[in-house]
Amino acid sequence: MKPLGESIVEADAPDGDEVEAAWRSALALCGDGIRHGAALPKAKDSAEQQVFARSYTVKQAAKLVGVNAETMRKAAKELALDNFVDPRGAMRFPARTMKPTADDPDLREMIAGYERLRPSELRAVLDIDQRRLDHGLRDVGLAPKRLFWRDLRGLWDLPETYEEYRRLRGGKARDEDGGGRKRRRGGRARGRRKRQAETRLRNRLIDAFPKWRSDYRHQQTLFIHIGEPNSGKTHDALEALKAAGSGWYLAPLRLLAYEVFDRLNGAGVACSLLTGEEYIPVEGARITAATIEMFNARKSGDCVIIDEAQMLADADRGWAWTRALMESAAPEMHIIGPPTARKLIEVLAAAAEIPCEVVEHQRLAPIALAERHFTLESLPPSTILVAFTRQGVLDLKMKLERLGRTVSVVYGSLPPEVRRRQADRFAAGETEICVATDAVGMGLNLPADVVCFDEVEKFDGKNDRRLLPSEVHQIGGRAGRYGMSTTGLIAATNRQALQVIRALYEERPPELNFARVAPTADDLELIPGSLAEQLTQWAELKSIPEALRAVITTADMDERIALAKMLADETIKKLGLANALQLVNAPTRKTTRPYWLDCAYMILEGYQIPLPPDAPTPIRDGGDLEATELSIACADIYLWLSRRAEFATNCEEHAQVREERREWSLSIDEALLRNLNVARRCRTCGARLPSRHRYRICDQCFDGRRY
Repeated sequence: MKPLGESIVEADAPDGDEVEAAWRSALALCGDGIRHGAALPKAKDSAEQQVFARSYTVKQAAKLVGVNAETMRKAAKELALDNFVDPRGAMRFPARTMKPTADDPDLREMIAGYERLRPSELRAVLDIDQRRLDHGLRDVGLAPKRLFWRDLRGLWDLPETYEEYRRLRGGKARDEDGGGRKRRRGGRARGRRKRQAETRLRNRLIDAFPKWRSDYRHQQTLFIHIGEPNSGKTHDALEALKAAGSGWYLAPLRLLAYEVFDRLNGAGVACSLLTGEEYIPVEGARITAATIEMFNARKSGDCVIIDEAQMLADADRGWAWTRALMESAAPEMHIIGPPTARKLIEVLAAAAEIPCEVVEHQRLAPIALAERHFTLESLPPSTILVAFTRQGVLDLKMKLERLGRTVSVVYGSLPPEVRRRQADRFAAGETEICVATDAVGMGLNLPADVVCFDEVEKFDGKNDRRLLPSEVHQIGGRAGRYGMSTTGLIAATNRQALQVIRALYEERPPELNFARVAPTADDLELIPGSLAEQLTQWAELKSIPEALRAVITTADMDERIALAKMLADETIKKLGLANALQLVNAPTRKTTRPYWLDCAYMILEGYQIPLPPDAPTPIRDGGDLEATELSIACADIYLWLSRRAEFATNCEEHAQVREERREWSLSIDEALLRNLNVARRCRTCGARLPSRHRYRICDQCFDGRRY
């Protein structure tokens, strides 16, 4: 047997054609412009070299504009600057649009508005002390820790442009340079000591990395079910679970866990349900359908199914798939995923010395690309219409209902029970069209003849970007479900979108490169500082053993860090690190963070946590719908905390909350059955907001608040 490091490197060697194809797709987004200072590309150059010549990295673009890289990244998001993500995962700006942007003084100044200012530099430019600066900032309602150029330009004696401010700042820096040389020498020494400390810490974390090889591995077999959507992968794996008699089905969504829970019990196989928010035990059950984070590897049973294996690479939740795959002790394991996940799974199995067999599945129903686009009026019955925002889905629902069509909706923030009812109506033929976000691409069984894309771009949590080939395959593959519809068609609602979808579908998706891991409390104990600092440093150190660095990387800690920053050090010390880490793992989003913080402080004081905010009844419009969804999201946090032994005594009203959540879900379902006006309106003036508007007030009201 070859050494572990060799086997991993060989198994992970990328296919040259696939890499080149991915870079060609990126090249198509660059256009004809050439980056300043880059040589003119030659015909023999690779697509990667041409992309480098025709685009700017964040640092290059920031240097061109005269701002920091973080400023450039934020401005790209807020100002919707033309950008894309290359096959290496780096943000890039096409030269054809970046150069004109940098040459336009007004656009440069707009970007510079997001530049964060240091109080020390501001004091030097204004030639004042900290006390006077603090007093001046209080007068204009600004916090010293969050100073942006857009809020300060033209104030006091500051110039009107950031370029002039930089010149003033540079002049002051030169005046102070003589006195700063000694400080810089001391700074270099401190930097050297810091790097040495980080190296020692990284080595300690690597020593603590889980050892996935075990004596029982030779008794296990991993079956890797590979195939496109609608190829019978899940069906075959569930048959194996039934035959084994005990074990787990692990899903990314409560909706899928519910579906398998119902399916197995309906077939006479006792199965319990376990999600982050609830547990439904079934008498005599030795099988559990669960969301993957709830998996108990010490009680694996005889068979474990891990569904949607492409989630191994998910930045936020992929750690749960890695843990389930590498820690399961079941003699028989089945992992289900697309062809792009095969190589990564095989490498991980080799790292843990798990014997594996690949089971290839072929699509059971034919699928084709439409020759012409559909309009909303011409959409055939049994169509899934895909948009990528909640409001986009609701706007399409209103438009279709005005045309006399019957509609179901499925989107991420919709409670699972409501998604299920909406999907069931579509499956039963009670509605003609199902308007859905990409949540529909995650294994939901819908008998659709057509999957029609209304959009070809989505917001991925950080940037607006073009759909990936893998996403088009995953979502479009829901057309033509075997045994439910006879054929499948992938389409779009306009000619340009159809051309994009056709090109993406015909392109082979790149292989997945990395699985994700998350820290344990024991890992964080090794790192000094506050919980937020511990999580940040753990992510930055990337303490992965050398043999695994080609296939393992760290999970995205952003949401956990944001929650940890909301807790005082004294609070974390009182809770204990393990409990504090559990607390920041709660299922939150920006809108539910204030409720989560209230819960955290009540837990700390030993009181019952607050009940979720009441939902409006009845639901009359889009604002009421959004408020009800927020109430349900807060209820999910309450129920999630109630299911943790550390916090259960603070959640004695869980039965009441569960019942209220059920009633709120029913009210949403009933509201969606009506022709509800769900148009978003400005919270201040009531004006209708565009469907892709990211804020709760209109631009006019926002400008009025600022000026």
